[in-house]
Amino acid sequence: MKRVLQILIWLGLAAWFVLVMGFVSGESDEVICNRIDVILTDTVNNRFVTRGQVREILQSPDLQLQGYPLSVINTRELEQILEGNPFIRNVEVSKDISGRLEVMVEQREPLVRILPEGQRGFYLDREGKVMPLSDHFTPLIMLASGEIPGPPSTGEPGGILEEIFAFCTYLDGHPLWKEQVVQVYVNRHGGFEMIPRVGAHRILLGSMEQWERKLDNLELLYRQGLSRYGWNNYETINLKYTNQVICTKR
Repeated sequence: MKRVLQILIWLGLAAWFVLVMGFVSGESDEVICNRIDVILTDTVNNRFVTRGQVREILQSPDLQLQGYPLSVINTRELEQILEGNPFIRNVEVSKDISGRLEVMVEQREPLVRILPEGQRGFYLDREGKVMPLSDHFTPLIMLASGEIPGPPSTGEPGGILEEIFAFCTYLDGHPLWKEQVVQVYVNRHGGFEMIPRVGAHRILLGSMEQWERKLDNLELLYRQGLSRYGWNNYETINLKYTNQVICTKR
């Protein structure tokens, strides 16, 4: 008998919940959108997009938002429109029964600025996708320049760009190289060079073959050699040969 009573109570609560949700849903269909809140999730490191720019897109005559019922607002359509901006990675649009429309915008995060010889530059973001330069904001990130091809038409890097992306991702995640390497240069022979923040030398990597091992050798030199004999005594540090580090004095 006790078990039957518990079942009846649960059934009653479920029916009440369905009734209340149906009422709330019906009420929300008539609620008018009276406020749009735009939230940018990261404005410390990235300032490619402003709240004003997002609002300007949302104020398009083709969009029926403020002053219209929430029920006619297609949140997924709004997300897709905003995600068409090359500086926006992801958008989440939600609405509540108070009539508020919340637009949560996540900006794309550039990893490296690419500056091909004689061409306009672009970025590779942290997902390896091509991202245009901005006229309003320039982040302080690593630079890759020299004999590098322009942005691929597909937006997905390949060849040298793919190598640069993998290499710079590694550098950015390393506690020493993230602070020490400011520029990667590709010479006309396809060889890679690095320009350090500290020291008046160039670092010759050659090909990208076994670059992790080459960097391990360089780190050993930095910690055991240059820290003792000085950072400005050498013109080049050659890592082209995997098992050797050749330093040329000034």
